[in-house]
Amino acid sequence: MKKIIKYLSLIFSKVFWFQLRQFIALFFTDNVYGIKHLGACGKKTNVRPSASLAYSENIFLGDNVHVQRNVYIWAGKKSKVTVGDNTIIGPGSFITSDNHGLKKEQLIRDQDGVEQDINIGSDVWLGAYSIILPGIEIGNGAVVAAGSVVTKSVQPYTIVGGVPAKQIGERK
Repeated sequence: MKKIIKYLSLIFSKVFWFQLRQFIALFFTDNVYGIKHLGACGKKTNVRPSASLAYSENIFLGDNVHVQRNVYIWAGKKSKVTVGDNTIIGPGSFITSDNHGLKKEQLIRDQDGVEQDINIGSDVWLGAYSIILPGIEIGNGAVVAAGSVVTKSVQPYTIVGGVPAKQIGERK
């Protein structure tokens, strides 16, 4: 009985309804709207419901791309994110072509963003929770290990891992 009362008090709380409204709004604006307004979306491409797409008109997904759960792809207002065919983006990955400025004379939050395109090749696997920063090019067939932060471009068919990501192997 105590559990029932506990859950009922949660359901009837203002916090519950506020969070539910926020969740629904984010789902429609970052996922549904984002998918509908992609710059390009290839055949058999799958974007999971919990993925978030910002400035989706500047996101271009090839054929048979799989965007897993809780992935965040942030293209900038003036920069693009391009993903080649047959690429897998693991759960929790974060891809951003936009970043904050770093001028010391101005608050970081008030500065214009620094934008650079991101190009991810075909047959690439971005492991779970990988982070791809602005200006990165990832060659065809490359693998980014789970939890890696990619700060420099990745050559085709190489395997990178770590923070910052470094080459740890090759696909043969």
